[in-house]
Amino acid sequence: MHNLNEDNKRALNIIWNASDDYSINPEFKAYDEKGEADLYWNYIIGAVHKYYDFTLLQSFFNYLKTDSGHEFYEELFWIGLEHCAFNKGKNDRPVLTGLRRNYAKRVLKGETSPFADNLLNVIKNAHFGRVLGKTPEISGNALNILNDLEFDDALSTEEIVLRMNQIIKTYFRFNYGQYEIDTKSAKKNKTEEDFQKHTENGDEKLSDSEMKAMNDLYLDSAETSREIYFEELKQKTKKHYRKITAEKKDDSERQYIRKYFGASIISEQKTYSIERSLCIGNHKNCHLHFTRGEFDAEFESDSNAIYYNKALMEQKEINSAHFNANYIKHKNSILKLTNRIRNTMLAYFESYTGKSEAGKLNAPKIWRNIYVNDSRIFTKTYNNDIGNISVDILLDASASQHERQETIAAEGYIIAESFTQCQIPVRVYSFSSLRNYTVINLYRDYDEPDNNNKIFNYKTTGCNRDGLAIRTALYMMEGSGFYNKILIVLSDCKPNDAQSIPDTGIKQEQTKYAGVTGIIDTAFEVKKGVNNGNSILCVFTGEDEDVKTAKKIYGHNFARIYYPERFAEIVGILMQNQLKNL
Repeated sequence: MHNLNEDNKRALNIIWNASDDYSINPEFKAYDEKGEADLYWNYIIGAVHKYYDFTLLQSFFNYLKTDSGHEFYEELFWIGLEHCAFNKGKNDRPVLTGLRRNYAKRVLKGETSPFADNLLNVIKNAHFGRVLGKTPEISGNALNILNDLEFDDALSTEEIVLRMNQIIKTYFRFNYGQYEIDTKSAKKNKTEEDFQKHTENGDEKLSDSEMKAMNDLYLDSAETSREIYFEELKQKTKKHYRKITAEKKDDSERQYIRKYFGASIISEQKTYSIERSLCIGNHKNCHLHFTRGEFDAEFESDSNAIYYNKALMEQKEINSAHFNANYIKHKNSILKLTNRIRNTMLAYFESYTGKSEAGKLNAPKIWRNIYVNDSRIFTKTYNNDIGNISVDILLDASASQHERQETIAAEGYIIAESFTQCQIPVRVYSFSSLRNYTVINLYRDYDEPDNNNKIFNYKTTGCNRDGLAIRTALYMMEGSGFYNKILIVLSDCKPNDAQSIPDTGIKQEQTKYAGVTGIIDTAFEVKKGVNNGNSILCVFTGEDEDVKTAKKIYGHNFARIYYPERFAEIVGILMQNQLKNL
């Protein structure tokens, strides 16, 4: 068995030799699939240190870590760095060409450790196929990314960073803002300034201890533990048995969730892919389950499935009965909210007539074309409409909402039906968590205007991991294809989940996903969503003592309903203000 310390020393020696600098302490070291120091890749790491400003590169790597999927970008960047570092060093070290060709052969034979992301594997195989003189069997964006990624060795460090940043901006959706060289300072300042802006204008600010907790959470959210090619690969053999054991446990837990909440509406492979993107940082070790509450046939005789299905049907009857018992009041609320939304659209998005180079000829303006070469002598009606808009409604279905189930179901229905009557696409789903699973229960999708009655399937159970639920909702909205996206959350604003946050570096009593920790995490996800151009609103369904929490999480974008008969009015005002800002 190989010695890990010796492998580490060998990796360092290769890097030092390639860099001609024995003073560096490299963050990245490379190990092969056996856990042994990889000769070729460690040389490349050293060459990057030698030929480029690694301080600047490290700053860029730190910047990448502000994205939840930073590992993907890091691995992609190293493919580009390998290309230019090799071309820089091949004349100094003629042996490097042979090492590269041997590595490329191993890649194409499938003898190297694969990346976790399939796109990365496609690009890696195509790149090293070129090394062996093979034409890449890829097209579209994958080929474009590869071509852009193979940096010219004449580029400076700054130019390489700018090129990589452009690749990310062009082909991917990066979660955070501008590139900052001093990322440590930038992270701290961004966290404090953004969140304090979020709570200003009369909203209660966080205390120093709360702010420290938020900083710790923010920094932790930039770190994940997914095995990557560099450094951690040497531990792969040791982790293998534990990984198998964990997978078996996960399969058992996933089956339990299916029995309890219903079948998954997406494939297992797709679920794992989403979890790799979302269940990281503060939500590491968490899982997701997407369902419509329809139970697998294989569990029709299972006691858990039978019990929960029966309880679900009973609650559906209670929700429907409550709505029907107050039918006139609820219908009036729908009418009022519909009219307010519609009137807002008419007031702020009505058509107008203006000059054009085509359309209806404006005869008195013909002279302008002749004498001042102005071709805009026609009039045309422009539709200043609301644009490509969607509304997602997310219902907190945790046990803390138990006493308000029928009320929340009715409120969700009223909002959904009002937007439906305005012909605005609506999607409605709930969230709750059980064990280490956050369950997303879909009641109706954008293209299902006749399914608003499915909202009466709303039933509460378990805990609530609000931050992960909002992160998931925003992820779903990203893929919707709509330009203007609104998320309405019906919640009591009391994040509380049994699954603790993994090693955050804060005090032990603060690691539970509850209280200040849960509030900060949820507020962070809301702020991130708003910064990415989404509108996020909250219809507060909690108690008086939690109003301050709602303000900390949502700022002014929340509505408190003191009297049920004013529901449409209050929500209508909130929606009106939001629509005006689109």
